[in-house]
Amino acid sequence: MNEDEILRRIREQARPGELPPPAPPAAVTELEAVVGHPMPPLLKRIYLEVADGGFGRWGEALSLTDTTYSFSDSEPLLQEYLGWRGRPHHPKSVVPLLTWGCAIWSLVDYSTPEGRMWGWDPNVRCIEHALFPEEFTLTERLLGWLDGDDVFPEAPVPADCPEC
Repeated sequence: MNEDEILRRIREQARPGELPPPAPPAAVTELEAVVGHPMPPLLKRIYLEVADGGFGRWGEALSLTDTTYSFSDSEPLLQEYLGWRGRPHHPKSVVPLLTWGCAIWSLVDYSTPEGRMWGWDPNVRCIEHALFPEEFTLTERLLGWLDGDDVFPEAPVPADCPEC
């Protein structure tokens, strides 16, 4: 499935009035400047052409600019990112995308053009290993969500950590 088809599916699966308008280009530029990497191209197209948040798993992707939509009780993406960036062992290029609830998150690595996905789950691993790379790209995650596949981020078991 190509990017245009993914954008179309996101629009089609949203209920009327559910998605906010697209984000302003300045919001994407500001986030990219702070992260130090460009937003993966597909994600950038979604934010600029489809909606400023409200897509993805259960329509909970963070907004770049707005907190008035009911799809997330989180801060706008830049503020959430700044909070994440201060955590130990957190790569600067890994940016939160949406929460699954219970402190579990999906994040996107902006240093990879395909948007390598990362997970965060402090419920099953120690804080040092709560953040982990996943086997999914952004496209694969989005297609799974569009198809109703809710595979939780699953942390690999560290072989040498007594705290996990």
